[in-house]
Amino acid sequence: GKIDLTGRSLDVGILFCDIRGFTSLTEQMDPQRVIEFLNCHMSLMTKVAYEHGGVVDKFVGDMVMAIFGAPNSKPDDAARAAACALDMLRVRKQLNKDAKNPFEIGIGLAFGVIIVGCMGSKKRLNYTVLGERVNLAARLCSMAPANTLYIDQGVRQYLDSTFIVADLPPLKVKGFNDPVQAFELSVDKNQSAGAP
Repeated sequence: GKIDLTGRSLDVGILFCDIRGFTSLTEQMDPQRVIEFLNCHMSLMTKVAYEHGGVVDKFVGDMVMAIFGAPNSKPDDAARAAACALDMLRVRKQLNKDAKNPFEIGIGLAFGVIIVGCMGSKKRLNYTVLGERVNLAARLCSMAPANTLYIDQGVRQYLDSTFIVADLPPLKVKGFNDPVQAFELSVDKNQSAGAP
């Protein structure tokens, strides 16, 4: 009762992270191995999200969706979401060095006003988010090359000089009438990103 789970509008960071080439990567694995493979990866990505104060909203196939700023918000939600995404890339790259089945991920991250709350039916409700920024984060994830993080202007405006931000050409994004200004985000190898 201490947390408001009813519908409301909040500034929230939405992160989507998925595996590149998942179908070809797993088509020769038996079903049990596929589940073990996915669960190991999802557990690691969830751990990183929690370390940065994120909430894992859901798993969709080989994709992780995490939110920053709901149900409780903090002034640094966007920066923590960005640091989390960079850590996910770093962790995956490190693990690939000794992995039997190395693979790559791509990440999309957007920040802005969305609707949050419990949605579903009387018999099954999920606390989740919806809105334009959610759709944009998902699209950026699908457009980001392997081992790459794409962010929107909503995230960009909250990042300090610790982060290295490269402008991308305006992107034609499905569901958006006008081209979207997005950025590729990386971090100085001699520093750590703006952290939890």
